[in-house]
Amino acid sequence: MSELPGAAAASLGAGGGRSVGDVAALGYADATGHLEHSFQPALSDGLAWLSERAWFRPHQPYTLEADGVAALGIALGVSRHAGTSQARWLKDLVVRSAASPDLATLDRSLFVAAAHLIDAPGRQDSAVMLPEARVALSQLLLSRPDDRCCSEAWNRILHFAAGEEVVPEAALLLRALNVLTERNLPARMGVLDPLDVLHVLEGVQRSFKRWTWEAAPRTRRSDITQWDVENEYHVQNLLWAVLAPLFPDLNDEETLPPVGQKNPRVDLSIPSLGTVVEVKFMRPGKSFQDIIEEIAADASLYATDRRWTSLIPFVWDEARRVEEHQKLIAGLKQLSMVIGAVVVSRPGKMERSGS
Repeated sequence: MSELPGAAAASLGAGGGRSVGDVAALGYADATGHLEHSFQPALSDGLAWLSERAWFRPHQPYTLEADGVAALGIALGVSRHAGTSQARWLKDLVVRSAASPDLATLDRSLFVAAAHLIDAPGRQDSAVMLPEARVALSQLLLSRPDDRCCSEAWNRILHFAAGEEVVPEAALLLRALNVLTERNLPARMGVLDPLDVLHVLEGVQRSFKRWTWEAAPRTRRSDITQWDVENEYHVQNLLWAVLAPLFPDLNDEETLPPVGQKNPRVDLSIPSLGTVVEVKFMRPGKSFQDIIEEIAADASLYATDRRWTSLIPFVWDEARRVEEHQKLIAGLKQLSMVIGAVVVSRPGKMERSGS
């Protein structure tokens, strides 16, 4: 992996020998953190070169237009390096390519993934993708595959036949296998780690399907019941109910050793895993910047106690600003100790009267 970016940058610098694959290689390297700072200009120049080319030319063989692997790598480079606002050409290309009737299923899946990554207008729903692609690329697509998708991906992994011509498919299936293994707690013989706490919390939103919020009594002798969530303490209670059966040493409101005049207190903690769950309740007037600053301050305090090595922020968004959630999660994951974050909106059925 360390040699590929250098070779790609050299090809792009040579001019005549450059290809879309060189730009894609730099895009993948950038996304995985393997692109040295000295190669960043080569990626910028490569993206600029591609933006100036004419695509889908009559009587000319397709290159990037039919290469889903390259398209995804270039989309990664655009999203991280150039910004999606500057990639109109790529948005048009991936949407048009994904709709091509002659495209291989794997390439179509990768074109659709690229379209979602750069928010291309008119993109197809991710449901048209191969199940293993939806699972393997779930972090990029910013969506969690459902149980049916995971089951189909698992079945395709079990029946995969290896060969020299299926390297991209094999890599995708291997990544899907890793994701499914992390998702499934029993798959690691009962050995838990902090990421398991994160996976459990990521499923909390789904729990609200059966949350009690009645518009009429369920029985003749009962009253209308609505389990409201009104503050941070209610959210902590909810998470306690979810986590306590799985993690016997779960603690709440634990006070840590003083830091000067400050006496830190964690919302929920699992000492055996060195993990803290920090709960935030976002009311409509509260900004996402405030949440990031508060979590950053909490992390700096928790880091003074060597018992804690991982932090998972859990944010309840009372105003349901879902369009900002992924950006908030991405920002929180950049903070020290934070291994992942969960943002849950107030469910749509939980409407207060008069709101």
